[in-house]
Amino acid sequence: HGTVYAEGRSQKGNERMTYTIQNLVNSIAAQIAGAVPGYPIYDSPNQQGTEFPCFFVFLMPSDTADEIGREKRNIWFDVVFVQERNIPGANERINQIADTLDDMFDSISYTDGTDTVPLHTHERSYSIEDQELHYKFRISQRVSYPTEQNLMQTEDLNVEVG
Repeated sequence: HGTVYAEGRSQKGNERMTYTIQNLVNSIAAQIAGAVPGYPIYDSPNQQGTEFPCFFVFLMPSDTADEIGREKRNIWFDVVFVQERNIPGANERINQIADTLDDMFDSISYTDGTDTVPLHTHERSYSIEDQELHYKFRISQRVSYPTEQNLMQTEDLNVEVG
């Protein structure tokens, strides 16, 4: 669908703002970088050039539900923390990262580059698989799509009065 408008009051008081998946991924990455500095954050798997330890932000399969004049979009994310395998203190670091993510992901400070609005997260959980931390959550937003305005057109009308 491309560009949509999320509902909610922004910091500047706007009722609606531009909402894109890429801005959402960037907002999540910025929040991670602020809370856990010093780790690279990627939004797609790298085969070469990945610096460990690092984070990946993955968009998971999502769903929508139609509502009158808008839709409710459920967007799922998996934030993955990857580090070198079998190093001393690895489990302790993963648990510290999990606690930090859980503390900060109560909401996402979503920005479209000009304004910011908090987006609350739901169904937060984490698991450790193959010595990697998977922190998953859902964001639900009611969105509406921009519509083309059908501006009134003028028409000449000749009326005879009897």
